[in-house]
Amino acid sequence: MTKEKETIQAAKKRLEQIIEELSRKDVDVELGLEKFKEGVELITFIRAQLQKTENEFKKLKAELEIQQ
Repeated sequence: MTKEKETIQAAKKRLEQIIEELSRKDVDVELGLEKFKEGVELITFIRAQLQKTENEFKKLKAELEIQQ
């Protein structure tokens, strides 16, 4: 497993924890806002990493097509 994939997996796991924490009925408003902000940051990070991976895939695919 690559380091990048491990990082995406860690971010996904943390995001799942935040969702679980925010699903509780007794969440403090200020703490809830901080958790929400962290969740947004994690989503942004995951999307960027996935886009980077998709671009790499497209590049490799194009290289294969050139070689044929």
